[in-house]
Amino acid sequence: MSAIVYAKPYKLRAGALAFIVHCAFFALIFFGASWRVQPPQGMVVDIWESLPGMETAPVKVETPKAIEQPKLSKPVQPVAPPKADLELSEKKRPQEKSKPIKTEPKRLIEKVDVQAERKKQAKLRVQAEQKVIEEQKVRAEQERVRAEQADVVAKLRRNLKAELEKAARSKVVEPVKRLATLKAALELSEKKRLQKKIQDAQPKLKAEAEQKAEADQRAEEEQKVLAKVAKAEQRAEAEQKAEAEQKKAEAEQRAEAKQKAKAEQKAKAEQKAAAEQKAEAEQKAEAEQKAEAKQKALAEKKAQAEQAAAIGREVAEYRDKIHAKIRRYIVILPDVPYNITTEFNVTLLPGGMVLKAELTKPSGNAAYDSAVERAIKKAQPLPLPPDVKLFGNFRELHLTFKPIKD
Repeated sequence: MSAIVYAKPYKLRAGALAFIVHCAFFALIFFGASWRVQPPQGMVVDIWESLPGMETAPVKVETPKAIEQPKLSKPVQPVAPPKADLELSEKKRPQEKSKPIKTEPKRLIEKVDVQAERKKQAKLRVQAEQKVIEEQKVRAEQERVRAEQADVVAKLRRNLKAELEKAARSKVVEPVKRLATLKAALELSEKKRLQKKIQDAQPKLKAEAEQKAEADQRAEEEQKVLAKVAKAEQRAEAEQKAEAEQKKAEAEQRAEAKQKAKAEQKAKAEQKAAAEQKAEAEQKAEAEQKAEAKQKALAEKKAQAEQAAAIGREVAEYRDKIHAKIRRYIVILPDVPYNITTEFNVTLLPGGMVLKAELTKPSGNAAYDSAVERAIKKAQPLPLPPDVKLFGNFRELHLTFKPIKD
């Protein structure tokens, strides 16, 4: 009996997958080992000179260059570890995971010289500004040169145009120009002849002018002397006249001053007398006014006192009437003591009606207090004076009652 062999369709796929997994595993081991061999990278630490809230110039810190790896002539080919090593590494891996990881101490970085960096930054900033200024100057110079070149080109164009126009005109105006030159030459020769004639006559004219100037100077000096003499005579006469007028004016001023002083003294005496009379009259009038005001005040006080007394009498009379009317309505029981006292505050309306009767001080006998309260309500309307102005004295009444007559 022959055996039946079945095909395994997934064998190729499983092999490829296993190969890929092993390649990935080898790569992981290789890169992990190289990562542990590489030295740690440098760190950059900012050292603050002051608090972060203060504005300080930014400091550029150069990052440390990466450590260059030595170049090899040939690339290092990864060596596949043997299977025994793989098994040993797989056994050691859980043990390595359990062991604590040793951290390498961080390398200390030297302190950055902040002031040197600031000076360096300031120097670089100044150099940049100078470079910008120089570029601006160069640009301005280029603009100026360009403008000058444009002006020169325009000037050459104008000159060329003028030359062309002049050449065109010279063909037509040549005879006229020749006549103009001849006329100018004649005028120049005539001018030279006149100048020579004037130069020859200048010494004679100069001598005559000097003689005339000397004569004029002598005449002027004589006139000055005569003018001085006349001026001195006039000054003397003016001084005499001014002295006489001054004496006369002083005499008149003295006379006027005497008259003015007399008039002022008289006016002062009259003013003083009038002021005294006025003061006496004012004092007298003031005394009379004070006396009248005093009499008036006394009369008003007397009238007010009389009025107050009359009002007081009327108020007392009607208070007695109110008290008497209320007492007529009090019903006293036989067992009420004779020495008790009760007090009520009674509020009245303008017609004499009782708005409110409030017990302020009880007598100690409730029956007597109730009898008085009922009497107050039964006695309304209470008697009031006919003058409405006096109602203010009866709006709030404080009444006292006793079992016996007061």
